[in-house]
Amino acid sequence: MRLFINILLLTIISACSSMQNSNTEGEYRYVPITEALKKLSDEEVAIRLRTASLTCENDMLKVYVPSRTVDPEGWESGQRERRRYFSNCLELKGFERKWIPLSVIKKQKRKEDRELTSEELLKKPRYL
Repeated sequence: MRLFINILLLTIISACSSMQNSNTEGEYRYVPITEALKKLSDEEVAIRLRTASLTCENDMLKVYVPSRTVDPEGWESGQRERRRYFSNCLELKGFERKWIPLSVIKKQKRKEDRELTSEELLKKPRYL
């Protein structure tokens, strides 16, 4: 009987926890902070961000992290140092990690998904 009650309680708790919404009301994104990067097109900024993040990831791997089994506290501090190194590296390359609210993300998505007017289609370059 006690086993049945434990299983019932476990089922109720897991069902309640799975029904809760994850409260993410935005996300972190790297945005350009230098004027030279702000003047570039979105595609060019995306290319620069991608190359900068790959470079920083490769450099980040040079930060020493001891084995998790040998030194768990050292492993945690090493992981923190790697994350800090990555964010500092990207900031040196002209990008800042910023919280973007969900409302702004939705506005950007709507702007990208909307239909272009005939005037905008005439201004938009065509590629052959």
